[in-house]
Amino acid sequence: MVTIVVYKWDIINQLKIKENELEELLFNLKSEVKPVDQDHVEIEINNDRPDLLSSSGIIRAIKGLKKLELGEAKYEVKKSEYTLSVENVDTRPYAIAGIIRGIKFDEDSLKELIQFQEKLHITIGRKRKKVAIGIHDLDKITSKNIVYKEIPLNYKFIPLNGNKEITVKEVLESTEQGKQYGNISVKNGKTPAIMEDNGSVLSIPPVINSEKTRIELTTKNLFIDVTGTSLDAVISTLDLLTTNLAEIGGKIEQVKVLSAQQDFWSPLLKHTTLRIYSDYVNKKLGINLSTDQVVEYLRMARFDANVMGYNEIEVAIPPYRVDIISQIDLVEDIAMMIGYQNLEPSTYKLSKIGNASEKTLISRKLRDLSIGAGFTEIFTFVLTNDREIQGDYVKILNPVTVDYTVIRNSLIPTTLYFLKQNQHSRMPILVFEIGDVVIRGNTDTGYKNSTRAVYAIMDSKVSFEELQARIHQILYNLKINFSYRKSEHHLLIKGRTAEIIRDNSEVIGIIGEVHPEVLEKLGIEYPIVISEIYVDKLSGDNE
Repeated sequence: MVTIVVYKWDIINQLKIKENELEELLFNLKSEVKPVDQDHVEIEINNDRPDLLSSSGIIRAIKGLKKLELGEAKYEVKKSEYTLSVENVDTRPYAIAGIIRGIKFDEDSLKELIQFQEKLHITIGRKRKKVAIGIHDLDKITSKNIVYKEIPLNYKFIPLNGNKEITVKEVLESTEQGKQYGNISVKNGKTPAIMEDNGSVLSIPPVINSEKTRIELTTKNLFIDVTGTSLDAVISTLDLLTTNLAEIGGKIEQVKVLSAQQDFWSPLLKHTTLRIYSDYVNKKLGINLSTDQVVEYLRMARFDANVMGYNEIEVAIPPYRVDIISQIDLVEDIAMMIGYQNLEPSTYKLSKIGNASEKTLISRKLRDLSIGAGFTEIFTFVLTNDREIQGDYVKILNPVTVDYTVIRNSLIPTTLYFLKQNQHSRMPILVFEIGDVVIRGNTDTGYKNSTRAVYAIMDSKVSFEELQARIHQILYNLKINFSYRKSEHHLLIKGRTAEIIRDNSEVIGIIGEVHPEVLEKLGIEYPIVISEIYVDKLSGDNE
């Protein structure tokens, strides 16, 4: 969730609603409100709705909810005389720009624009690693030919809030932004820069703008640059910024982007279309809407929608709804327009009494036996990052944070990280976890869930045999016919690692001592023995 602070009277006055109505309307949009002071409220917005990260986007959405305006919000777009020449920038290859004219700022709206910029940096921008935004006073730019290129770290300019020229290197070393974001895009002694063709620096993405183009209360026209490592994310970010600014009276002008691949005008104000079917909506929501009613709710959600035939609707996805990917996203918007409080859950009837699966029963026995063997149960996150795991794993296409970008394919790495965080606790530490991982499998996606159990002991001195004895007793009590076979594992010591074999044929787990080089790399000071058991194999579910 993302929180923003807005001037509440701007929203209330534009929508002509009562103060107590605002909380209810925002609740329908999956947002919660908390007062800050007499004039401002804090609104908690879902990460999947970046269009609501400013009051202008909220007003646009509520206008649809209250049927004050229906369908897509349309904005006049003109082509400007400005160009952005994009040269080869290895660390952040993509850059686009746009212009907004006729903005009237007061203190609250200026603060909100800066807040909107930073919230986009955090969400879509992944803390500026994926996308960075520069917003400039257009009237302070002296050239109509802007260049995106690499410059050396000894290049000089006056950074934002500065009063003298200093080198880029000094900016990275002495400013708060430089210390936080300076290393993201520096490579081979060079950094990306947005600058005029006369060499005057406008910004050093993703770090800081130039003092030259500082935005003030008197600013009327804006030049916005967006750079990043993903072209789709860069396009979406500029579309969001320009459309939300257009909602408060700004006029959008496109900048011609000149690149080695192709020339185009930005912002692109990208539109896509989706087909949705009324019977699909009714099945998902458990209601009975006609095709015309589905169209009406979609228009309330600020989409243009047209009936294409019996049961079929074509929906135009506007540039400010970058969260819409498939039919189910549209169903969620329809539910919000109806109001979740107005949807009555149907009674679900079971035709027979449910029974625990064999795997569930074994997992319960494992848990009891593990606690009896002296282990303490832990729970680690299913999501992790690609620095912690190796091999074949599933990557998250659009991760919420840079710390959780992949799905774990083993419980061993996450358990080692847990032990690292707790290595100064009282020794010995004996822990276990029973949980799911995602591995290669014969399914439509090529991957499937697999339940596993992990056991670890960390102490000032610990051996393979100390863990083996406990694992041996647990498996013996499960009445598993098992043995051990010499093996190797990239995290474990060669010669101190073994596979656990069932019925002299099937591998049901691995056990060994963690290699000292792995411990050193992770920053763990004590030896660890660890074992992973494949619970699916114990229950007869073949991996």
